[in-house]
Amino acid sequence: MLSPTNGRPRVTISIRQMTTTALMTALTAVSAYLIIPLGPVPATMQSSVVLTAGALLGSRLGALSQVVYLVMGLIGLPVFAGGRSGPGIVLTPTFGYLIGFVAAAYLTGLISEKYRIHSVSSLCGAMLAGLFALMLCGILYLYINMNVVIGQETSWSTVFSIGLLPFLPVEGLKIALAVGVVYTLKRHGFTVDRETSRC
Repeated sequence: MLSPTNGRPRVTISIRQMTTTALMTALTAVSAYLIIPLGPVPATMQSSVVLTAGALLGSRLGALSQVVYLVMGLIGLPVFAGGRSGPGIVLTPTFGYLIGFVAAAYLTGLISEKYRIHSVSSLCGAMLAGLFALMLCGILYLYINMNVVIGQETSWSTVFSIGLLPFLPVEGLKIALAVGVVYTLKRHGFTVDRETSRC
């Protein structure tokens, strides 16, 4: 129904959508402290949470949970890996991966919505696509950061060896964890209504 004030539909979200979105934001922040040091780009459990957010919440709310997380860190809350925060994070090599969180959650959610995914194999496919988006953002930004911001001439092969290859085995395990969580929740009837109501 159209809003009587301006003639445009007003989109609202349910209590379950709000609480699950907030929970995914909080879990992304908490998982930033679970660090595996792998050089300039540390590995955390965050990608598992990000992909879970997309699969559970859908494209818009999944991405929103990560936008809120990103804003929290940029305004000074210590929610980034190792407790870092502030606008200065934009100039670090890892900022592209943070941007990738938004892209990964959105793409995973978009695929889940479009194909109404429920099986383990289809969940894996959606999350692999999301992980690809995350890593693409991270690698592109890492290349720019090393060559432009830091001013250290760095080849694409070096960027791949720093920002991708060390993570592949770990990311496989994290996708397996995320798939297991989402599949189990859906089997037990947990759903987040992705249809927005209009008033």
